[in-house]
Amino acid sequence: MKRTLNALLILLVGTSAFAQQGYKKVHFQMLDQAKAMLADEDFEEAVKIYKRLSPVDPDFVEVQHDLGVCLANIPSKREGASIYFERGVEARYTESYYQLALARHRQQRFDEAVVLFDQYKLSNGRIVDDKEVDHRKAMSLSAKALTMDPVELAIRNMGAMINSSAHDYCPLVTADGNTMYFTSRREGTTGGMKDPFNQWFEDIYTAVRIDEIWTNAVNVGTPLNTLVQDATVGLSPDGSSMIVYRTQQNLISGDLYETKMHARKWQEPELMTPRINSMSHEPSASIAPGSQEIYFTSDRPGGFGGRDIYRIRRLPNGEWSLPLNLGPNVNTQYDEDAPFMHSDGTTLFFSSNGHNTMGGYDIFKTALVDPDMNGWASPENMGYPMNTVNDDIYFCLSEDGRTGYFSSERKEGFGMQDIYQVTFPNSQLDRLIVRGIVADAMEEPLKARIILTDATGEEIVGIYNTNEKTGRYLMVLQPEQHYHMSVEAPGFAPYESTLVARSQDGSRELPMDIMMHSIQARDGLSRNEE
Repeated sequence: MKRTLNALLILLVGTSAFAQQGYKKVHFQMLDQAKAMLADEDFEEAVKIYKRLSPVDPDFVEVQHDLGVCLANIPSKREGASIYFERGVEARYTESYYQLALARHRQQRFDEAVVLFDQYKLSNGRIVDDKEVDHRKAMSLSAKALTMDPVELAIRNMGAMINSSAHDYCPLVTADGNTMYFTSRREGTTGGMKDPFNQWFEDIYTAVRIDEIWTNAVNVGTPLNTLVQDATVGLSPDGSSMIVYRTQQNLISGDLYETKMHARKWQEPELMTPRINSMSHEPSASIAPGSQEIYFTSDRPGGFGGRDIYRIRRLPNGEWSLPLNLGPNVNTQYDEDAPFMHSDGTTLFFSSNGHNTMGGYDIFKTALVDPDMNGWASPENMGYPMNTVNDDIYFCLSEDGRTGYFSSERKEGFGMQDIYQVTFPNSQLDRLIVRGIVADAMEEPLKARIILTDATGEEIVGIYNTNEKTGRYLMVLQPEQHYHMSVEAPGFAPYESTLVARSQDGSRELPMDIMMHSIQARDGLSRNEE
């Protein structure tokens, strides 16, 4: 999406201005300056010039359109952009059709957005290709469907004790729900510096919950915060280890660091393994239970496109494994980011602007259904109103699966991104874990294949392979569903069974060991019976 915007901005800079009513040399100089700022994404300064140029010739549609582009990229002024794109459409300015479609989508006028996307595709000389236009149109259709079928949940802004008028995002909450860390760009940042877009540098803040009330957030100070950008990334369930993102002294590139809690104090963050940090960009990570696995985001070459989610594991010798891409079920040709592996060790939440998103980043969940084969269930959109047409990202969930925290930009917020709490009527850990060992009559583990179908035996739900050395398997299923299970192993008679996904003790885990009989033993048993 950003690449598309950059292409648009480059074209706008290269557009030559023809003679305009009332334009003098100084106005053309201002226009060149505004276009240069627009190309550099300095929207705030470009707006000031475009607003001075707009009344000089109200019919100069290119200026009207460019002004709209600037406003659309400033969150606090985004709502005012559509009127300028409407003027562009009235004058049949090609790119205004596309930009107005985006504006209508943000306004949740999805049918109008779809019509405008279709009209744009019929235009000649347009900048955005069919693939991106179709993707945006699909967002509008998905958003319409999701808003018409809202999910039952309660969302509340965390309030002035946590949020500020600046960006507040990436909440990390310990499994007990009593300590939160997050990133903020509020005034008072360590070093007192701002970036080229006039935003304060990122710092890490913390708050604690006492008697169900969150205390006022405070800057965690050194050694987590420095003179450069410092941001929260991942937290171990027990709160003993945290991953932070820190920029280099050039303030451009950055890496992930890990810090440990010792004697109730955070220690100096240490640069993480090169298996994670690379020449590419790694902005997010999550520490799995036991701290033996890390899920992280990277746009390194070899992925499916944009940012992908990867996993590394701690090897028996203490070293980290090579990164493993989570594959096409999780990753798309667009961006996946902000992974959060729940403390149950199987449920992964992440954000994506691919899949069936409503627009921008949406929050999704999936489950690890085959650990040995890197098998993941199809991601499920967490639904509206948790997801919106804006970016909804950096989700984490309590141990019982009932309370979550995430970042979002909403009208009722304090400004920019805010941190929100979501409460679900039921646990979001709605999968039943079936695990056990497939072995022979002598309790020797077997390499076997488990084929799971629906109750009719017609639709395959999943194919699972046991660990060759241990015979262990794991399946993540929908509770209370009926399945037909078939187990196959070379030299052994097939094992057939009906499986009801229901635990005996009300937990989310169903142990099930399977004993296979060799074909020779089965034949001998049959002859003896005769």
